[in-house]
Amino acid sequence: MTHIEFDPSLLETLKDKVVVLTGGATGIGRAAVHLYHENGASIVFGDVADGPGQQLANELGSQRAAFIHCDTTSYSDQLALFAKAKELYGRVDIVVANAGMSIPQDPFSADADINIEPSTRELDVNLKGAMFTARIGTAYLRQKGGGDLIMTSSIAGFKECTGLTAYTASKHGVIGIMRGLHLAVIPEDIRVNVICPWMTKTAMVKGIEKGWAELKLPANEPQDVALAILTCSTANRSQNGKTHKGAVLPLAGKILFVAGGKSYEIEDALQRLEPQWLGAENSRVLEIGQDYLMNSETSWDTTKSSNL
Repeated sequence: MTHIEFDPSLLETLKDKVVVLTGGATGIGRAAVHLYHENGASIVFGDVADGPGQQLANELGSQRAAFIHCDTTSYSDQLALFAKAKELYGRVDIVVANAGMSIPQDPFSADADINIEPSTRELDVNLKGAMFTARIGTAYLRQKGGGDLIMTSSIAGFKECTGLTAYTASKHGVIGIMRGLHLAVIPEDIRVNVICPWMTKTAMVKGIEKGWAELKLPANEPQDVALAILTCSTANRSQNGKTHKGAVLPLAGKILFVAGGKSYEIEDALQRLEPQWLGAENSRVLEIGQDYLMNSETSWDTTKSSNL
């Protein structure tokens, strides 16, 4: 675990950049829209909450900010979101897959009616929506020769979260998108990173907020998580190699855990310690297998490869 200390001087690298962000009307996304705009970026943000989204766009009152309705589970909505950015600003430099939601009623509880099909809305918004954003976003970043894709997961992306099984599965999946995509696109200078906030003061945590405060546990403000998103957006952009204290360049394929307003990179330590938690011999053999699977001549697609 490495504490990443944000360097405000790197905010200047956002000037004139173009950002597409989902889930921007409220909470973490809203805070991120403000920060990008305040630091000179142009931003197109989408949400299903049209009232707060349009109110934010009106509040910014700028030709550098536009809101459009976007249900991230709709591929056509997401295509329209990116097309609007291209229409208004000519390109996309930074993509933020932030839209998310939770359903606090547990379909696995003993008193849940097994005859009623449970909602899959959390999986649809948090995972399918992020997959759509990543796919379309990657295509747009390729058009300009690279950029940043940042996805919002959760502490539930790597820890147990009782009572939120579908939410936990979806947030694990967001990390899976990063791990599946990172090595494929880093040669194109597309950096994929994930943000995993711990308890953050948004509408999603109303049920636990009082008890959390009584225990004096650390909590994030939405602005803290938004700053972690901007950390990933700026870490690789300095022309002189300068980056945030504690960050290892390129900042790509990383997980930033945000707790108590501070960001910690945890993926590097997990990979470094693999021989300890997996076993030295298992780790050695796994590396050989991974090298084969990552070879450009290897493909899972049997119509393209003679190796499988």
